[in-house]
Amino acid sequence: MKICKESKFYTKEALVDILVICIINILLHFTFQITGRNLLIAMFSAVNTSIWEHIKIAVVSTYLVALVRMSIKEKRDYNLWTALFFKIITLILTMLMLFYIYDIVFSVENLVADLVILAIGVVISRIVENIILSKLKISAIVEDIYKYINLGIILFFVIFTFFPLNISIFKDR
Repeated sequence: MKICKESKFYTKEALVDILVICIINILLHFTFQITGRNLLIAMFSAVNTSIWEHIKIAVVSTYLVALVRMSIKEKRDYNLWTALFFKIITLILTMLMLFYIYDIVFSVENLVADLVILAIGVVISRIVENIILSKLKISAIVEDIYKYINLGIILFFVIFTFFPLNISIFKDR
């Protein structure tokens, strides 16, 4: 790994990414019900109001924005898959922590609180992504490994949508 150029978090691209991820997330919250509980849509939308489903749609939104960014960017970042992996892990851990803290303190489901938790997770994960994109150069082999790990994460979410474990994170809130 090599240290690369400095970069700012508050770029137009970063702010647009955060806004678009939040908008897609809100839409995915309702698409399963709107489409008549379509099983294909269930893979990417919230099928209930569990913490798992909230995190799933945040992850899906983040991947969608990243894939669009990859496809339209003229010059591809050399460590995009690696940065995306750490962005996703940060998003998951941040949202998990905040959801459980909120549930313990308030014990009430609240749409505004859910949106605030999403926004905080998206912003913190974007900061982590930006640090990796701007400061580290990852080898092509490592980058390929992270590409497949990211695909595994998507598969993981799809599998647990249809076969949830009997633990609290999967239970409807």
